[in-house]
Amino acid sequence: MTTRNGRTVRDLRRENRTAVLQRLYFDGPTSRFSLGPATGLSSGSVSNVVAELVAEGLVEEAGSVDSAGGRPRTLLRITPASGYMIGVDIGETRIRIELFDLTLTELARTERPLASSGPRTARYDVDLVVGHVREGIAEVLRTVDVPAERLLGVGVGVPGIVAGDAGDGAVVHGQTIGWDAVPFERLLRAAVELPEDVQYWIDNGAKTLGQAEMWFGAGRGARSAVVVLFGSGVGACVVTDPLGPGRAVEWGHLTVRVRGRRCRCGARG
Repeated sequence: MTTRNGRTVRDLRRENRTAVLQRLYFDGPTSRFSLGPATGLSSGSVSNVVAELVAEGLVEEAGSVDSAGGRPRTLLRITPASGYMIGVDIGETRIRIELFDLTLTELARTERPLASSGPRTARYDVDLVVGHVREGIAEVLRTVDVPAERLLGVGVGVPGIVAGDAGDGAVVHGQTIGWDAVPFERLLRAAVELPEDVQYWIDNGAKTLGQAEMWFGAGRGARSAVVVLFGSGVGACVVTDPLGPGRAVEWGHLTVRVRGRRCRCGARG
């Protein structure tokens, strides 16, 4: 069945489920009564969606709160163990791999140091990085004894620009680390022992930081923000939609001190 604006009943159902899950995910335990105004859905729609999500194990009851003159209202929350996610940060000095439950509670963490001396291109050797990620993912899953089949996805923050390719997935262009159109997603899928249906989300590290700040950090409640990342380089994420992806901005090769130290590009200052 298609509605007047071209959306199907399945589309509307998916949008309603998304609206409820977003509010429970970002706002914490909430009652059915409060979900109506927060999502713009009718009480009947909220009840139907919540019943589906509870039956599927994605949502559970989390106590109750007193209401004004009525009986206590039951609180709902995301079921933590209904799924798991892995986050990977490929940084300047180390690669960090973390395992989270569906509420983003950290369950396990491991780090793989990168060489502190020598050429940056050697430090970020593609095979070396892929190997570190493979070993780190296996370690965090083993630490908490989580089956790989329970993973919903793996998010990876990388230095450089990420482009999508129909055949190779995420392709990384990282001038500062010597990566020229590296088919990083394809390499990870070939090396990491995970089910084929586990999704990889690979993006610029500044963008992933900016999104995290908007969702859970200093940007919560703001409609737009600029999140700046200082390291051996300077990056930033410009966010204009709290729930949408940000835009990465890279600053570099600006002379800040005449005849200053030599940059990796060969210029001074």
